[in-house]
Formats: sequence, structure tokens, C-alpha cells
Amino acid sequence: MTLFFQQWYGELLKLFARRRTYIGFGAFIALEITILLLIKKFGMGPIQKAIVGSGQSFEHYFSAITVASTVMSFSVFLLGALFLSLVAGDIVAKEGEDGHMRLLLARPVSRFRLLLLKYLTCTGYAVFLIQFLAWSSFLLGVVLRGWGGGYFAIVPEVSIVAFYEWGPGLQRYAWSSLALGLSMTTISSIAFFLSCFRIKPAAATIGALTYILVDFILRTSGFMDSYQHLLITKHMAAWGRVLAESIDWPLVWRGYAVVFAVNITLFTLGYAVFESRDLKS
Repeated sequence: MTLFFQQWYGELLKLFARRRTYIGFGAFIALEITILLLIKKFGMGPIQKAIVGSGQSFEHYFSAITVASTVMSFSVFLLGALFLSLVAGDIVAKEGEDGHMRLLLARPVSRFRLLLLKYLTCTGYAVFLIQFLAWSSFLLGVVLRGWGGGYFAIVPEVSIVAFYEWGPGLQRYAWSSLALGLSMTTISSIAFFLSCFRIKPAAATIGALTYILVDFILRTSGFMDSYQHLLITKHMAAWGRVLAESIDWPLVWRGYAVVFAVNITLFTLGYAVFESRDLKS
């Protein structure tokens, strides 16, 4: 087991040694600063109307947590999908393309173990990137609004609107950011699965991004209202239910059961494809 964690640590070092790994962090910081400057200049717009329309004090609920949650909701899906696909689509295909995989398999390590280490690396990166987005947004929100106030939580995808005081709100924000990170591992899993084929890393990235965007468009267009259970973004949205004042746990567990089942299936299929490839000749 110690050797397994040493090998995983090596994969993480290899991941963070690549410059493209940090593109997502830089892009999120730039977007956060831009959005916060716009909020400071023009206000919260629809968020302000929703708070006031609910009969609550805007000044009280216009807090660092509300700002951070707004920034995260604006940026996490599109930018998160892009950079998670970029990293996960590269993690197997790039080493296969460069010939590094032959060197790795020359050592006494099974293909399953090698692939499992890489899968854990890219899914761990997904959770870490979302946590970085959540807490860097929160810190910038503290700079803008200071400490304290309320938290206005709104997730239109699952019809959640809730008001919290600072302590409970910060706790719900932390739980929702972790749940969102787990949801986003599905995007990494799709890109990882495609990366196991004999294709270019860019093709795996574009394929995963295309799939998740088509899934999202079909879900929001209304054409598949009766078949939304077949769309993965429907189940990924289970993270938003954590923000409800009274959490519907059966729906949360059902959503994550599908997310984890999809992740396991994609890893298994990716391993089957990878196992059938001739990498040593």
C-alpha cells in the first residue's frame, strides 16, 4: 500500500510539472477578478432583485459567500469542463503518443494499476480545481465585502432558493463546493475514457467537451424534458440540492449513485480499451 501511494505521488508530481495543468488556475483567477470588478461597479443585478423580491435585506445578504457562490456558478461549468477535459484527455493519450507508456510498462507494474493511478490523479485534480475556484472566489469576496453577513443560495437547475446566516451559510457553501467537485469528476472520467484510445490528446479533450456541452444543451433546451434522467448533467446537478434548507437526501444519493456508476463504467471501459492496445511494439 505504501508503494501505491508513492506511485500516486509520482503521478501527481508529473501532472503538476506540466505547464498546462496551471492554465485552469490562472483562468479562474482572471475571471474571478473580472467578475468581482464588474460586481463592484454595476452591482449584482438579478441576484439583488431576487433577494429584494423575497423580502430580505440586500445589504445583509450581499456577502462574501453570496459573491463567491455567484462567481462559481457563472464559471464552473464551462471553464471547469474545458480545463478538466484538457488535463484528463492528456493524461494517457499524451504519454502513449510520446512513447513514455512503453517505458512505464517495461517495469513490473500491471496496466490496471498504472491506469488506476492515472485515473485517481485526474479525478483528484478535478476536486482540487473546484475547491481552488470555490475558496479563491471566497477570499476575493471577503476582500470586496468583508467578513460576516448572510448567504443567499440560488441554484435554478434544481429550483433551490435559500437564505442562511454567516455560520450555517459558510458550512453549506463548503459542503456544496465539495459536492460540486465530486460532480465534475464525471467530466474528467469522460475525457479519461477517450484518452485510453489510440487518439491525439486534443481529440480526447474536444470529444469530452463536445459530449458534455451537447448533453447540457439538450437538457436546457427543453426537448428532452421527459428523458432528462438519461442526461448526465441532470444527475451532476445533485450538488445544488445540498444548499436546500431541508436537504432531500434520497434525491442527492440517487444523483451521486448515477454519477459514481458512470465514473466506474467509464474507467472499466477505458481499461478494457487500454488493455487491448499493443503499446510495446
